[in-house]
Amino acid sequence: SEGAGIFRVVPAGVAVPSTTGAVRELVSWAAHRRVPLVPRGAGSGMSGGNVGPGVIVDLTALDGCPLEVHPWVRRACTGAGVTLRDLSAEAKRFGLRLPPDPSSARFATLGGMVSTNAAGPRSVRVGSVRRWVHALDLVTADGESLSLRRGIPPRRCAAVERFERQAEPALRAAREMILARFPRTRKNSSGYALDAWLASGDLLDLVIGAEGTLGIVTGIEWRLVSIPSRYAGIRAALRSPGVLGDVVPGLLALDPSAVEYLDATFLRFVGEPDPGLAGLLMVEFEGDDGDSIEERVAEARRLLARGADDLREAADRRGLEELWSIRHAASPTLARLGERRRSLQVIEDACVPVPALARYITEVRAAAERHGVEAVIFGHAGDGNLHVNLLPDVTRPRWEERIAAILAEVTAAVALLGGTLSGEHGDGRLRAHALSTIFGAEIIELFRLVKQAFDPVGILNPGVKLPAGEDRPLGALKVGPAAAPIPADIEARLREVERDAGYAVSRLDLVGEPA
Repeated sequence: SEGAGIFRVVPAGVAVPSTTGAVRELVSWAAHRRVPLVPRGAGSGMSGGNVGPGVIVDLTALDGCPLEVHPWVRRACTGAGVTLRDLSAEAKRFGLRLPPDPSSARFATLGGMVSTNAAGPRSVRVGSVRRWVHALDLVTADGESLSLRRGIPPRRCAAVERFERQAEPALRAAREMILARFPRTRKNSSGYALDAWLASGDLLDLVIGAEGTLGIVTGIEWRLVSIPSRYAGIRAALRSPGVLGDVVPGLLALDPSAVEYLDATFLRFVGEPDPGLAGLLMVEFEGDDGDSIEERVAEARRLLARGADDLREAADRRGLEELWSIRHAASPTLARLGERRRSLQVIEDACVPVPALARYITEVRAAAERHGVEAVIFGHAGDGNLHVNLLPDVTRPRWEERIAAILAEVTAAVALLGGTLSGEHGDGRLRAHALSTIFGAEIIELFRLVKQAFDPVGILNPGVKLPAGEDRPLGALKVGPAAAPIPADIEARLREVERDAGYAVSRLDLVGEPA
């Protein structure tokens, strides 16, 4: 199986449960036989949490993908297989929206978004998925259904009792260490959210962002908000990445809805080269009629004029879409590179404190140059969360060693800067081995306690969040001579899916109907 990231793993099988009852039966069967299960939605996740050697559990058809919007309480109840696009379309009928907006909204499933604590360009104002989840339904590793709601103690079940007995006392005793060791970044999708659980006391905060390792999410209740009525924005050309550290903190004080960065390497790929350009910074504001959007845009213009030029403004939604067209081209453009140079998402989701942003870019550039690999940097500057795509020439000898060395060096830099390895995409198989570098051995042991309490047999996505056995972070690439062999026609069609972001297409459809 493949996802949107860098991995290919041949699974033991594929299950497509149509009901929650079928999920319970599958989990009970797997626990009895100690067969790993890999929960999966559209497969658009980047870090490898959607592939594995066990049984892929395709949740895209679960319970008929229920979707109900309750406008009078601004809530929505959805199945895990519902896409964000479908929820957004239904909520829009009532003037409502779910604020997190990952770029994969067209095909990303809501269960997958919960599993990675997804975010998007506008998380700088609205935060990540965690903030908008009111309740979760899941199937535990014991094959039991469990509902978790904010502010309400969960019913007694084996997983809850094990957690209270085996993990909770140690977590509460380590409170000060947890709060001291967790990254002080604006968002985090790495590790288990012990800090969020300590703040809320709600078990659903551990399940959100757990990537299917603590339970299989089957249903979600969401909080919704009104759709803003006004939009405006500004785009600026930067002559030095160092300007980011000077202007972004000031921009954040203006309550923007997005602050996005595209580096010069990316601009060259989309046909806008400028030898003196370090990148573009795009700032968006949204609000309602009574909000002072014009004043905030004017203040943003003054801030940006100190270290940028070629300022372009937009005063409405259509104008913003024109300014943002180049940003939306990021991932599709990179996915369509030729077969010799491939875009690999190896260090693609680190998040650092905003004041450290310029230094992080410098460290990434230096590591890539040391090993002779080009890198494209873009993403959510307002959160300190940048996506880095390495562009190795996969026909060169030892290119895998080069990207592995870059991964190790950038991981060390992220730790030094007080950052996290994932701001919104999760750890997956890619980053599980490196969490100890960020959190330290003591926190990793607490993660293991949580995992053991929820999944004592170890059947739920093993190797994700915490490394399993001799797993190597770059040991199952879908590119290169070591890639798992598959029929040439299937490989060609999978490459088409990657180029066209066609993740709404089931991989089963590529090989024929399941038996």
